[in-house]
Amino acid sequence: MKNKSLLTPKITAVATLLVVTSSAFANLIPVNVVPTTGNGLGAVSSVVTFQNTGTEIGAIGLAPGGAVTLGSTVAYGIDNGFPSAAGVTHETTGSGNNVYTTTQLGITATGANTFSNLVLLFNGNEGGNTSTESITLTNLSLNLFSPTGAFLDSFSTVAPFTVTSFTGTGNAGFGFQLDAIQAAQANALFAANPVITIGVAARATNANGGFETISISRINSVIGGPGVTVPDSGTTVMLLGGALVGITLLRRRVGRTV
Repeated sequence: MKNKSLLTPKITAVATLLVVTSSAFANLIPVNVVPTTGNGLGAVSSVVTFQNTGTEIGAIGLAPGGAVTLGSTVAYGIDNGFPSAAGVTHETTGSGNNVYTTTQLGITATGANTFSNLVLLFNGNEGGNTSTESITLTNLSLNLFSPTGAFLDSFSTVAPFTVTSFTGTGNAGFGFQLDAIQAAQANALFAANPVITIGVAARATNANGGFETISISRINSVIGGPGVTVPDSGTTVMLLGGALVGITLLRRRVGRTV
């Protein structure tokens, strides 16, 4: 598919996460606001754009046979009856919906640009009014397919991510990356499959009619924005900070619980 660069949005945020019990671990970890410069961020390309009022869902992937497909049949990893031939999704039309191969993204199974460096970016357009700007990304899933459309695996967030403000400049979006365990799993899958096609599924709630976009890129390191903390009740897995040190500690803690 053709790479489509995403115009740099105006974004800063206060983000919150719900508590996750110790029996679970994060597949996609929120890494806060990702700046457009200073962290090795590569070209940012849109994967899926979706729009509705209330609850909205967007999904793109490959159908059996390898055709690029939008909709509920490729909405892996967001639960609540998906994927399903009867589900309703809300993708927009146009160039904002694309799948990408590992080759197109420069991803390799080993080395400096593996699935550990892949980042999904969430951007929203909720009108700019404080009273209507809050939106919750309830599910986000990175979905992997073979070139012939065989579904290989899905890596998802485990807790809602709430954005209360979309203002400011110099940021590419709210980043999500695979944790160390899941990145290793994706890299092993890639080693066994020379080319992987990447799709995405997402569900957002409290939407106010603006369009939301999930984009993809590569990043040299995890550079966070304002801190995001999960309340620690003794049963939580994640304690998210805005810096690389915080993410490193998180990955170690996750590894001990699995």
